[in-house]
Parts: sequence; structure tokens; C-alpha cells
Amino acid sequence: MAETYLTLTNKVIARLNEVALTSTTFSSARGIQVQCQNAINESIRFINQREFNYPFNHATESKTLTAGVVRYTLPTSTKTVDYNTFRIVQNSTLGNSGYKLGQLDYNDYINRVVNQEDEISTTTTSTTHTDSVTTITVSSTTGFDSSGTIVIGGETITYTAIGSSTTFTGCTRGANRTTAATIASGVTVTQFTKGGVPEIVVRTPDNNYLLYPFPNKEYVIKFDYYTFPTDLAAHGDTTTIPDRFAPVIIDGATAFVYQYRGETQQYQLNMQRFEQGIKNMQTLLINKFSYLRSTFIPRAGVHGSGNVDIRSV
Repeated sequence: MAETYLTLTNKVIARLNEVALTSTTFSSARGIQVQCQNAINESIRFINQREFNYPFNHATESKTLTAGVVRYTLPTSTKTVDYNTFRIVQNSTLGNSGYKLGQLDYNDYINRVVNQEDEISTTTTSTTHTDSVTTITVSSTTGFDSSGTIVIGGETITYTAIGSSTTFTGCTRGANRTTAATIASGVTVTQFTKGGVPEIVVRTPDNNYLLYPFPNKEYVIKFDYYTFPTDLAAHGDTTTIPDRFAPVIIDGATAFVYQYRGETQQYQLNMQRFEQGIKNMQTLLINKFSYLRSTFIPRAGVHGSGNVDIRSV
């Protein structure tokens, strides 16, 4: 049975010899019961802040790119990203193979290829469109060619004129062997002449990422990251921390309740046990290796030659 916010809180309450909560009384808790609820979340946050790469907080993002868009934001729950895992997903329809992206420092990007962003004109649609309308209404046509091609989602659209400061007219839908589709309001509209399949990922100063070259189609990228879970709220909420480590959560929560109450000795005893529990979690989940490999190459004529492969399990 999974540990819930209610069961974790009641285990702390039991240590303090106070009245347990039920699913009915959980939201109307008072006094020490509320302190125990708060302490559970504080304990979970403490555990998650101590280590970035807990496997139980691992996630994989699959992102469909927008043609002509350079910069992208990470998922809102992101704690840290493994930039070594960015890869393009193979897509035979789009004609791209799958491969790992290289990395480039942001300052090097600025010094070498940031001008790719000057090659793109961008706006957004300001109303919905069917898949057959020949006038596309946008927020602004400033910076776009007087006639040419725009890209919206996976559809390429040619136009013969800019009808006003907010419309493209004489549109041919589903150009360049793409498929005409309905278009929602607020969708990105881009115009560009270059771009391609991205080869490089760059971590930006605001802790998001950008791609070079910018995508010219709706390619898909994947990458691995670690989340920072939200606090528990409802009595039935569960934590990402495995149930076998529930005693660690309870030790921490008990310590925090004693700290709230100014009982220093009890706080220190429980905090010491809490800290040891976190160290054990890190050893079991982060620092355990199944084997070690030696790359030592002996000199010729000494105990043979070639690589030595030593494994210990």
C-alpha cells in the first residue's frame, strides 16, 4: 500500500502521541496536526534538495520543435538537465536520422552563430483559421517579405501579398507537400530561408536551451532531466520517494516538529537519524556501481599485452 500524505502525517503524529487524522478531518487539522503536515513537506523538500539526481525524480522530455524557433523553455518542474542526453528522434517522414546533439557554450554561440536568429521573422495568429481559408490573420506582418512563404506548425503556406499590417493574402495552403490544417489562435508563425536539422544544443543564461541550426521542420528531440516535485496537498497525495524510504521522511518531519516546538535535544536526535537516512539513500541510489573497469595497459612483454579488464560485482 502506497504511503499517502495522510499516512505519513499520522506516523509523525503517533510519535508525538497526538490524535491521528482521518481523510475527513485532514483538511480541517489544527495545531500540532498542521505542524506535522507542514513538517512532512519540509522533510520531502529537504531530501530532494540534498541530491539532484535521485532516480525516482528522473523524467524524459519529448519535445516537438517549431520550425523557425531557436529558443525553448524547460518543463516547469525541472530541477536539473543532463545536456549530454539531448538527441534528435529519427523520423522517416521528415527525412532525418536519429543522433545525439553536440554542445556549445553560450558565449561561443554569441560569438560565432547568433546571427542565425536575425534570419527569422516571427509573429502569432490572432484568430482561428480553417484548413481552406486563403487569408491568414496575425498580430503583425512587420519584418515579413511582401510575398513569400510562412510556416505554421507542420504546414507551409505561400502568399502573394501582405494585405494589411495584420494579414497575409492570396495564400496557398499545404504548400511544398505539407498538409493543410486548422490553425488555432496564438500559434507561432515564422518565415526563414535557412535552418535545418539541429546539431547543437546550447544552455542559455536563463537556464533554458536553444538549438543550432534552428529547425526548419517539426523535428522531435528528447532529453533526460530530473524534477523537483510539488508539495503534497490532499490527504491521498503520494510522494515520488519510494515507500521503503518513508522512515527517512518521518525522521525528518519529526525533527522539524521538535524544532518548531523549541525542543532542541529531541530535534538534534531526530535530525541526526534523518541525515544518516539521507546518506544511506544516496549510497543505495546514487553511488552504487555494479562493476569497475580498469583501463590500464601493461608494457609489452610484461604479463602479456593488451587491455586488462577487471570486473567486480
